[in-house]
Amino acid sequence: MGLATGADFSGIVDKVELLIRQPTESEFLSWRPLWNSYLEFYQTELPPESATSLWERILNPKSNVRCHVASQNEELIGLVHFLAHENTWSNHPVCYLQDLYVDPSHRGEGVGAKLIDSVVKQAKSEGWEGVYWLTAEDNHSARGLYDSLTGGTTGFVHYEMDTTSDQAQDETQV
Repeated sequence: MGLATGADFSGIVDKVELLIRQPTESEFLSWRPLWNSYLEFYQTELPPESATSLWERILNPKSNVRCHVASQNEELIGLVHFLAHENTWSNHPVCYLQDLYVDPSHRGEGVGAKLIDSVVKQAKSEGWEGVYWLTAEDNHSARGLYDSLTGGTTGFVHYEMDTTSDQAQDETQV
């Protein structure tokens, strides 16, 4: 489940080559600070082993979890995690772009747009129906980018229910 053969996800940002590509196994220590910063941005703490588990899934060709990274001057400056899943409204899978992060010192340079574009190109090459994602309502800078790429939100409201705690199970049995 790798990138399509011959796919070109590279571009030029500020006259320095920006490469959008799959990460290599040896880049865990470069990827992890970006991942940790993303979690910090969303005020989320996960057990340390979750990063290792995610990295293993990213590298496992049998996993649905995929990753592209943005690198400039051999330094990772952004990441996107995504996965395709079945779709009840179509016979084609749909892609959920779950995580997108660009180092703050590189925001506004087109890196986020290039990472999203790399996912869209992969979706097209694999025959996926579309790409969708969520963001915090108050993430105005990201929403500006997303609105420019998509024309705006779909109007759907997102809900979540925690199924891991005993309290969540008790509340649904009322």
